[in-house]
Amino acid sequence: MGMHSCNQHNYNTNTMNYLDRADEMYEERRDEAWMNINIIQLDKYKANLTVTRERLGNDYHINVFSYETLVATGLEGGKLMQSQWHSTTTQKHVNYVARELNMELVKLY
Repeated sequence: MGMHSCNQHNYNTNTMNYLDRADEMYEERRDEAWMNINIIQLDKYKANLTVTRERLGNDYHINVFSYETLVATGLEGGKLMQSQWHSTTTQKHVNYVARELNMELVKLY
């Protein structure tokens, strides 16, 4: 019994240390990461649609924000994944981005 709780404690401590370190690395990288993110300018829906292109290693990640909510994401040139239905307007935004960026829209709902 005592042995188990000791291991549990070590596990929790190590996990917390790991998370703290990850957090510090994130803080350090966050500033330089912004240099890896571009906003893609599209012609329509400028008021409520933002599309970012983020470099991750050798890949570029596309993120679609509708009314400041992340609504779809995927690898550039690949599939654009949409996890849920939001609204008719947001659907127009997602469909539009998929067309403009020549990505296949995959609905996961």
